[in-house]
Formats: sequence, C-alpha cells, structure tokens
Amino acid sequence: MSPTFEDYGLTVADDQSIMSVNLHPTILLAFCHGLYTCIFFVALYYIIESTQPIRKRITLASIITFLWFADTVILGLHWKVADRFFIAHGTSMETEFNYSLTGDIAMTLPSDIFRLLSVFMADLILIWRCWVLYGGNLKVVAVPALFVITETLSGCMVIISWVDDGSFSNASRTNWSLVYYLMTVATNSLCTILILFRIVRVSGLGASLKTYRGIIEILVESAAMYAIIYIALLIAYAYQFYTGAAVLTAYNYPVVISYSITGIAPTLIIARVMAGQSRPDDSWTRPSLPHMRSSVLSNTESLRFASAPNHSTQTTSTSTGDATANIDLEAQAQEVVEETREQDGDEDRGEAGALASGHKLSAGKV
Repeated sequence: MSPTFEDYGLTVADDQSIMSVNLHPTILLAFCHGLYTCIFFVALYYIIESTQPIRKRITLASIITFLWFADTVILGLHWKVADRFFIAHGTSMETEFNYSLTGDIAMTLPSDIFRLLSVFMADLILIWRCWVLYGGNLKVVAVPALFVITETLSGCMVIISWVDDGSFSNASRTNWSLVYYLMTVATNSLCTILILFRIVRVSGLGASLKTYRGIIEILVESAAMYAIIYIALLIAYAYQFYTGAAVLTAYNYPVVISYSITGIAPTLIIARVMAGQSRPDDSWTRPSLPHMRSSVLSNTESLRFASAPNHSTQTTSTSTGDATANIDLEAQAQEVVEETREQDGDEDRGEAGALASGHKLSAGKV
C-alpha cells in the first residue's frame, strides 16, 4: 500500500500546499518566460541591425538564443510535470502526494542540466563584462573565474547525486545543492560589485543617480537583479535545509523566477551593447568624468576669451569640440566681413567712376 500524507505527519493543509507549489510556480514561470521572450527578440533585432563585426554578432546571437531555448525547455518540462501531477495522478490527494514524493527523473534531470548550462553561460557573460570594464585586466576576473569553476563542479555533483539517488531528499544532494547556490551567489555578487564600483568610479555616484540613463546603466550593466534573485533563492533554500521544512513553498517561487532572470540579465547587457547605449570600451579606462569636465571647461574658456588667435593656436585648439565650433563661427564671420568689404569697395569704385565721368562731361561743355 502506498504511503499517505498522514504517514509523514502532514495535514490536509500541507497536502494542499504541495498542490499549490506544483501549480502556481508553473504559472509564474510561464509569465516570466513571456516577458523574457519579448526581451529576447528585441535583443536579437539589435544584434541583426548592429554594425559590429559579423563574427561577434553571430557569437552573441548564439549565446542569447541558447539561454532563451534553455528557459523554454525548462518551462515545457515544468508544465509537463504539472500536467502529470494534476491530470495523470490527480485522482486523489494520495496519488498526487505519492507522485510528489518520487518525482519524475525524466523531467527533472533535463531541467537541472539546462539550468546548470544557463547559469554557467550567464556567469561567463558577467565575467566578460567585468574584463571589458577593467580594460582587460585578468587579475580582476581571476577570483570570479575560480568561483565559476567551483560552481560548475558542484553543479555536476548535483546532477550525479540526482542520477544515483533519484530523490531531492538525499543529504548528499542537498549538500551539493547548497554549495552550488553559494558559489553562484558568490560569482554574480562579486561581478555585480566590481561593475558597480567601476561605473561609480568613471561617472561618479551623483551623476549616475541623477539621470534616468545613469540608473538604467547601474541596473543593467551590473546585472543587479540576477544577484538579488539568487541571494533570495539561497536564503530560501538554506531555510529549508536547516529547518527541514516538508513543503518548499518559499523556495519554489524564487527558483522559477531565477530560470528566466538567468537569461534576461545577460540578454539585456548584450542588447544594450549592440544598441550602442553602453559606453565605448575604451572609455572605461579614461580619467573620471569630473576631471575631464573641468579640463574641457578650462580649455574652452581660455579659447573663447583669447584675442586674435593665430593659425597655430587654432590648430591646437581643435582638440575640443567647443573650440572647433568657435573657430568655425569666427571663420564664417570673417568671410562675411570680407565679402561685405569687397561689395562696399565695388560700390565705392562705381561711384568714383561715375563722378569722374561727370567731371569730364562738364569740362567738355565748357
């Protein structure tokens, strides 16, 4: 005879919670995937319309396509599990509960594999962005790269333990899952902090928060939502692990959101780069913006109030945009003055010729 939920010390309310976590997170995942699909096609459009080298565009398009495809597969597998839970095994609470205990390795294993690959790809995108922002400094990305290696190994151990044991309740799998979440949080949190520090260092905290563009730059470039959702996921999973909660209500909601966020965060970064909304790669290694502003303003003011600049001064002053504009305006004004002078000279010469002719005629008559 199959065990019932009373044999595990659970109540009817607990069984209803099990039904809830098999239905509501699947609906939430479908909603997140719909939002992700919109972002994916917009990013794909920017990649196609970009003027970047074709090899780079193909690489980035392949990455975001794989991330979207993985999230689509995960949604399909979750929907199939919900269908089996409520339809194939939905004749009674006992049959639903027994199915929830054993699960379905044919559905859960591919979902875990695609999730592992998606997180690995997303973390590589974050590390690549850190590498770009710090001018190709490998020392900066060495620690995040080490975290990614540890994260991937622990994720592989999660898959192996699931194949060997066939259950989420085994202690070895739970331990490896906790290590996996810890390494994932360590990787994306460190990358987010490094990117935030670089943005503030280059543009200044006040300048970044005063404009809508600066806020978007902080949120998108740093992949802050990616780090936040995995921190929430780690807290929920650790709570379940240390308290031994039978029903993982708090855990299932952040985990389904993390599926889509894992693809959305790097897709937004790539879309912003391809759309030309991000800073040029070489601008991250230039001096901070306040110093550049003061230098440009001082040079511009000295050029504006200089008296009668010669040709060499004008050639030197073209290093700033404002100075070039001022020189062009002065040249145009000088041309207008010269044309006016030439016209006045022609008119004066015409009048002088007319007067001379008049005198000659008068003299002839006399």
